[in-house]
Amino acid sequence: MTPDTSPSTIERALTLAILRGRYAAGSRLPTVRELAVTHGVNPATIQRVVARLEVRGLVEARQGSGLRVNDPDEVSDLSLLPLVLVARSDAPASAAATLSDFLTLRRILAARLIADHREALLAAAPELAVASLRVSEAAAHGLLALAEADLAFARVLLAKTGNRAALLVLNTLGRVLDELPEVREAMYGEPQRNARSLAAVVAAVVEGGEGLAATVETAIASVDARTVKRFEVALRSRPEAA
Repeated sequence: MTPDTSPSTIERALTLAILRGRYAAGSRLPTVRELAVTHGVNPATIQRVVARLEVRGLVEARQGSGLRVNDPDEVSDLSLLPLVLVARSDAPASAAATLSDFLTLRRILAARLIADHREALLAAAPELAVASLRVSEAAAHGLLALAEADLAFARVLLAKTGNRAALLVLNTLGRVLDELPEVREAMYGEPQRNARSLAAVVAAVVEGGEGLAATVETAIASVDARTVKRFEVALRSRPEAA
């Protein structure tokens, strides 16, 4: 099989090499010519890849000193999270901790928005009910269908809050699910648990009260904790060759 030498594949390989510390922060990437030889492409292709790495902030071109590698923790944003998880997948505890951090961020944000925009959500109850029903029906059609339906429900809900940043966080979760099947399996492998969590969130919105945000966060946290645990177990069960 002919190796994939597309710019996106090379960019992914170099990004993972940086995230894994093969090219440490403060070090320098090989020259464009050296990278072209390594990946079997022409220098123009590598220039395009380097430009993408610069946009991400992972490398910085310095006059007379080549391409300096930056510290990903200082320059990266949520768009890099899926590859951060891939890069740390050979260290299950670290990968699980990173996933836990992200799910905590998502959970707190969702709970606060639901509490702050309860009236808008109640006004959208019919639309949310349809999206919720689709989640229930999707459970019979496999993990992919369930994940898609769950994300669609969350997208409807967050759209009603008017918070676009929250939608970006949701989209990041979608990319994580696409990139790492282990996360999808961990999050949706126990559909009854997801159903109970969703029902608890809906019930909390209907009931309202000063403790709404805390109630919603607790309902989501039960799934998140189980997701992180199952994800770490799945990584530890990977064949060593992987």
